[in-house]
Amino acid sequence: MTDTVSVLSVSDMHINSTVALSPPKVNLVEGGTYVATRSQRALWERWTGDLLPKFDAMPGRKVLVFNGDMGELDAKKRTVELVSINKATILELTLETIMPIVDRADAVYVMRGTPAHTGKGAWLEEVIAKDIDAVPTDEGTASWWHMRRKAAGVRFDIAHHASMGHLPWTEKNAANKVAAIIMWRYMIDMEELYPHITLRNHNHRYADSGGNYKTFAICGRAWSTATDYTYRTGKENAPSDIGADAFICKDGKYEHIQHCYPYKPVRKIWANVDF
Repeated sequence: MTDTVSVLSVSDMHINSTVALSPPKVNLVEGGTYVATRSQRALWERWTGDLLPKFDAMPGRKVLVFNGDMGELDAKKRTVELVSINKATILELTLETIMPIVDRADAVYVMRGTPAHTGKGAWLEEVIAKDIDAVPTDEGTASWWHMRRKAAGVRFDIAHHASMGHLPWTEKNAANKVAAIIMWRYMIDMEELYPHITLRNHNHRYADSGGNYKTFAICGRAWSTATDYTYRTGKENAPSDIGADAFICKDGKYEHIQHCYPYKPVRKIWANVDF
């Protein structure tokens, strides 16, 4: 009989973005205070008021995975949606945001996200991973591009990036594509056991492969609302899926728990919109 291991995966927090997860007030290193927007305060309430207590209640050893794009640096200089460009502020803000959940975990893993968001080589995630004593890779780096680990006999394959396409019906089918590729790579190319669970993120949209494949693939949710990129690419009617994925693992089996927080506009869509 193996012990229970609970795994919580959160991703795409984009901390330091003015449309993503943030404490209600941020003291800036250069002086002054940033006050979170209404949508940010709503995210914060879900983060602190719902997800953190649910993580507390998970049984057994608790493992926390940050699956990429923890912060927002806007390395390509494409937006003004930033709380600060001061690295000291960004580091302090990121730590202030994540430490309440980090302190609840028995082990923390930090995955590397997109260089456009977290810098070349995902340096922001590497620095944060060292600061919080995250579990290092076999090579000694504090953050991971790709991770394979077992939790109470349940095999996980975890990385940040996956393609979902740009159409609603391709988004919904994306996890099946991920699962099919994973099955091929492990069983045909590598002649290895397949992972029970495959986790990917990056697209801020949720999809899973259901029972269609032996590996259960998930394209996970985010903690960021619509950015200027959202509007620029014609996705103004496709808000991000907000939430996280949890797994209670024991004896090689698992229970999947979705923590989803549907985004609702502050105002009614069709109220007072006459031309």
